[in-house]
Amino acid sequence: MQAKVIRILSVLCVAVIISNTAIAQKFRPLRAYVEPDGWSIGMNIGTTDLWGDVGTKSPLDHYTNSKYFDKVSFMGGMFGRYSFHPSFAVRFMLNFGSVYATDAWNYDGVKGSGLIEGDDYSQRYLRSQDAKSTIIETSCLLEFTPRRFNIRGKAFKRRQPYIAAGIALFHYTPYSTIGKSPTFVKTYELALEGQGWGDKYPKLNSRWQPAFPLALGYRWDLGDRLNLGIEYMYRITLFDYLDGVSGNYVSQFEFNQNMSPEQALKAIQVADKTPFYNDALPNKPGTLRGNPSNNDAYSTFTITLSFHVPTRGRIWWSTRKF
Repeated sequence: MQAKVIRILSVLCVAVIISNTAIAQKFRPLRAYVEPDGWSIGMNIGTTDLWGDVGTKSPLDHYTNSKYFDKVSFMGGMFGRYSFHPSFAVRFMLNFGSVYATDAWNYDGVKGSGLIEGDDYSQRYLRSQDAKSTIIETSCLLEFTPRRFNIRGKAFKRRQPYIAAGIALFHYTPYSTIGKSPTFVKTYELALEGQGWGDKYPKLNSRWQPAFPLALGYRWDLGDRLNLGIEYMYRITLFDYLDGVSGNYVSQFEFNQNMSPEQALKAIQVADKTPFYNDALPNKPGTLRGNPSNNDAYSTFTITLSFHVPTRGRIWWSTRKF
């Protein structure tokens, strides 16, 4: 009886092993999930953030203030990506979008506590500035996927974290509102802090600027060719006028002296909004309007989708051809 039971169990074990093997063969992917050499094409879209003099001082206040979602900005575009190693790839991107910030985001910091003189929330809130810039950006980044550096173990996982860094060139067009009007106007030609007026004023910067993007992402292999990912990218810039605010206030006399009457009137109402919102006198010329010691930056949080272009070339780490 015992021998019969053992034979039955043995037959069942063999059947289970054969069944599992057949199922595994049926559902085995066409190739190992390690990226082959070649090109991918894709697109990305997501939200943007402006990190400058306008807005909140801390990132926590930036994201948690009650007015953050009143005006969300977006950026999207397309990219080509060439993988030359399972863990290394070069990505070329072209993006278009806008960034936005407003001093109204400091409302939570002054609500209920009053306007305390010298308090950072109060100073920014009373300044009442807002800023928007449209951006066209082209960039080149080097990607590194650390878990695929050695072709074993976690290299074959479909989900992979990665980091990237590179260089970008972008063109920006800055905007702000006039007084209490909700209408945005272009501010580059308004020289809000006297840019380009002479030696004692700030230089007039170019609207073409370099940037240095740093990215952290997570990518899913949906199949042999299709990939879905999420990515946070922060761009470091070399100038402080992406939001149109950096140095000191200038006087109404200086605006009238250096600009046409129509342009001067518009510039005065854009450069100093304090009298319009807080029934106060204009800010004293020469006092700080922003912080010239910190350059501006901008960032994106995007969803990416890409397709790996089929190729019959041999990959360097395998003798197989696809």
